[in-house]
Amino acid sequence: MSALVWLTWRQHRWSILGIAVVALLAAYGLTSAEFSRDSPFDSLPMSGFYGLMVQLVFGGVVGMFWGAPLIARELEERTYFVAWGQDVTPVKWLRGKAIVLGTLAVVLGLVVGLGDGHVGSQAAWSAFEAHPAVQVGYAVFGLALGVFIGLLSRHVVTAIAATLVFYTLSRVMTSALLRDHYLPVSRSVARWDSTPVIPQGALELDGGFVAADLDPVGVPEVCAKFSNPNSCMRTSGTAVGTYVDYQPIERLTAFRYIEFGVYLLLAGVLFALTFRLLRRGGGWKPTRRHRRISSEAEPVEVTETTSEPAAAQG
Repeated sequence: MSALVWLTWRQHRWSILGIAVVALLAAYGLTSAEFSRDSPFDSLPMSGFYGLMVQLVFGGVVGMFWGAPLIARELEERTYFVAWGQDVTPVKWLRGKAIVLGTLAVVLGLVVGLGDGHVGSQAAWSAFEAHPAVQVGYAVFGLALGVFIGLLSRHVVTAIAATLVFYTLSRVMTSALLRDHYLPVSRSVARWDSTPVIPQGALELDGGFVAADLDPVGVPEVCAKFSNPNSCMRTSGTAVGTYVDYQPIERLTAFRYIEFGVYLLLAGVLFALTFRLLRRGGGWKPTRRHRRISSEAEPVEVTETTSEPAAAQG
């Protein structure tokens, strides 16, 4: 194991050092921003802004520069003949490197998630990524995604680009489709003589009209043509009030750990698929087509040329 640690450091030391410096600068910028602002209404310093940007992309950076080249470079440059041709099997080789880089990703993820740039301990849904557990989940998932895509693509540049695309797509889909519904929403209902009240800091999700049984009701076509259908809904008797669905701020920590679990599960699935492909030889062993072409190739005929002895002069 110590030999694999040394090999991982020798092969990836510059990318490790680069990402470590970015993580430390981001943590410093966010924590220093909390002390440089006298109130939450002061403008966020540029160092804190860049720190928030790092939190948004940190997992993708780990996947692009640590995960994607891990196997893809060996396959592209055909150095796996040496790396996997000795006493170290492909599975053992990948397991050792994944443990080293995964541990570093966890440590740096904890560092990146330490600050949020706010004054004090203010919690907000807009700073969802500003948490160590969330950043650890993103980093481990990015690493697993990059390794898996690198094995499939066998080309470093392609693996880096595909990792960026699929990581961004997964983050967008998670935040848009899943995150708001990790737990059942809370609902505030109000009659026509009042308005729905939601707690301070809550994340407002949806709203509309309620019928007499206080269940949501759709807007009829006759009322939908108005720019403000409230009066039409009230006079027609279709609805008796309005409602607002929200997630209270008290659930923010629970949602962060749920998302951490989701990305950790996805990372586990990707690593399992990668190890399965390596055991079966997928992506790196010669295919039947390659073996057939090699066997059908005509051998090169080597002929020896000898110079005839010079005729004896008589």
